[in-house]
Amino acid sequence: MKTKINRYDIALIAAIVLINVVILFSGGRKAVHADEKIAYVYSHEELVGEYVMSDDYETEFTVGDEKSGYNTVHIENGEVWIHDASCPDKICLSQGKISRDGEIIVCLPNQFMIQIEDKSEEENDVDFMAQ
Repeated sequence: MKTKINRYDIALIAAIVLINVVILFSGGRKAVHADEKIAYVYSHEELVGEYVMSDDYETEFTVGDEKSGYNTVHIENGEVWIHDASCPDKICLSQGKISRDGEIIVCLPNQFMIQIEDKSEEENDVDFMAQ
């Protein structure tokens, strides 16, 4: 049995090819904005700072005080870590350096948290299921 290809079949094939081309080229832009990682710093459940995580940015700052507890944060070469803290157990110091999307450092006694978000992944993520 011969099957004819009609104009709707051609339109469907063209639409699928066009969608694939758009997905291919929009995914290529991700490398251009690769340095859009942000470190969000929270103290007592309140956002106290946003810092761009780039290779050429370096800073060190302290959040809190001696009375309520403090954490000293260091950012360098696209990584962030807690350099010093007033908490009794110092577990937050041993959590090491973080640099990838979704990673966090938490200091429970001082109610302090650092979270990394990659803005370039948010803008360019394609979420679908193929069958």
